[in-house]
Amino acid sequence: MIQATNELILGIELNERFAQLTYFHQSVKDPVTLGMNSGPDQLLIPMALRQDAQGRWEIWNGEPQGEGEEPDKARISDIYRKIEDGQTVSDDGTVFDETELLAIYFEACMSKLKLLTQNTRIHVMVTVKELTEKWSGLITASLEKNGVDRKRIYLQDYLSSFYYYTVNQKKELWYQDVALLEYEEEAIVGYVLHIDRGTRPAIARVDKIARQPMDDSVRAGMGEQEWQKEKDRLFFELLKKVFERRTISVSYLMGDYFNKSWAERSIQYLCYKRHAFQGRNLYSKGACYAAMERAGLIPGRDIIFGGNDMIERNLGMEMRIRGKETFYPMVSAGINWYEAHHVCEFILNKEREIRIISRPMASGDTIVHIMRLTGLPSRADRGTRIRLTVYFSSPTKCHIEAEDLGFGGFYRPSGLIWSRTLLF
Repeated sequence: MIQATNELILGIELNERFAQLTYFHQSVKDPVTLGMNSGPDQLLIPMALRQDAQGRWEIWNGEPQGEGEEPDKARISDIYRKIEDGQTVSDDGTVFDETELLAIYFEACMSKLKLLTQNTRIHVMVTVKELTEKWSGLITASLEKNGVDRKRIYLQDYLSSFYYYTVNQKKELWYQDVALLEYEEEAIVGYVLHIDRGTRPAIARVDKIARQPMDDSVRAGMGEQEWQKEKDRLFFELLKKVFERRTISVSYLMGDYFNKSWAERSIQYLCYKRHAFQGRNLYSKGACYAAMERAGLIPGRDIIFGGNDMIERNLGMEMRIRGKETFYPMVSAGINWYEAHHVCEFILNKEREIRIISRPMASGDTIVHIMRLTGLPSRADRGTRIRLTVYFSSPTKCHIEAEDLGFGGFYRPSGLIWSRTLLF
């Protein structure tokens, strides 16, 4: 059950060609995908900006300058691709900072929701096909420039959004496996979401099952009618691989590539005793549902999503707290790497090293990682305070930083900082 709130929840999908924005607010019953223009592509927000003669920025739909209009100050297209490729983003000799430009783009996307942003706390989940360290930092910094609190900025990949979309539908639609079929990079790709309910908590995973190229090399000069029949045959063969030895309760077809005009046999097979839905906003809606769960508007469920970005080890230290030896947790398995960040301070006794304990989420060996505090000044017992920072730059790459803070007025900080990278 969704709880009533005055918070504004945004799910934003970004890719090379466009963005999509889905929002939830107490003024609507369910998440709504925002349309930016009229026509069949109204839900797609072009990855392009224009700055008019008065200096105002807005989304640019690619239309040429109108006759009699003052010339625009800037027009920038392919923003995502240029940033991804590391190109210099410029227009007429003006070079734009990547973070500033993405911040302007987010502001332009959210401009139609300005009435809802008054007196609300904004939570934003951004979803991309593959989340890298570069995009993680860039998206976060850009949203912060728009006044979004860092603690309310969330990130995830497309398959995570597929999971969150699925489990927020009627339960009878996902009591068995769920298929996702998408046309990407001139190929049809089939994914399957499976929830292992034999563990506690249950673990959900999405696997890529099959990929069928549909480019010109496959077409090999066929005429249009012959190619339509061949596409249907190839799609049918892919579906058989996806559904083989699986019980699929529902399938989602992403985008408008799939059409009954050519996929007659395939779609008939796809829908036989199964549910099937076609749409374009699954990822942005899934991102919105995920942000709603983070904000506490949707009750959590006893399922962990084991996506590509999930950390599979628990990290902590043995400490004496209030006179009792105990395990102090720092990072919990089951969260995404870009949300794993921990800072703590503690006092050393006689130690000249820090021992980080990592334990697997499931079965496996516990490992003790030792970071030696080389060069630490000689001081009395309990005369050194350490600040420890833990963060990740990938699901399997953890960074540990320790800083000598001295001890009040007794011992001045040495300025020493020790670092270690853990690979899992």
